[in-house]
Amino acid sequence: MTLRAVPLLPEPVCVSPDTSLLDALQLMLDKGVNHIPVCDRGAWAGLVDINDVLGELLPVSARGERGLQDLRFVGDGVALIAGHLKDLANKPVREVELHDLPALDEDTPLLEAALLLHRHAAPLPVLGADGKLKGMLSRRTLLAHLMAQAGS
Repeated sequence: MTLRAVPLLPEPVCVSPDTSLLDALQLMLDKGVNHIPVCDRGAWAGLVDINDVLGELLPVSARGERGLQDLRFVGDGVALIAGHLKDLANKPVREVELHDLPALDEDTPLLEAALLLHRHAAPLPVLGADGKLKGMLSRRTLLAHLMAQAGS
């Protein structure tokens, strides 16, 4: 059985690489999702996730493995974060490192899709023969499909 049999997540909303991070964040919050696909003229370009946006709100000195670990000296930081939120309106999605995930096609066997989902934290893109994004495959979607098949 291949991915053709699996109902993908609802029609994904793709943002362009020029979409502001603030607009991408608002879209994630409105849709209740943690990831938004990025498409360049309809073609898969990568994935931006809510953690990328959260990282942009942190002081540069605190980002990364070797960054500051203790930010108590800043206080509650609301003013700092609010200032960074405003900056997100002027920062396009293309300026953050997009998650480059393995793309699946509709003929990908379910076992291969399961293995790839197990290895990656985010849903995976499913592309049509034309290279356009058809939808996103999540663990929940695949497991629900497998459960339904096992119960049949």
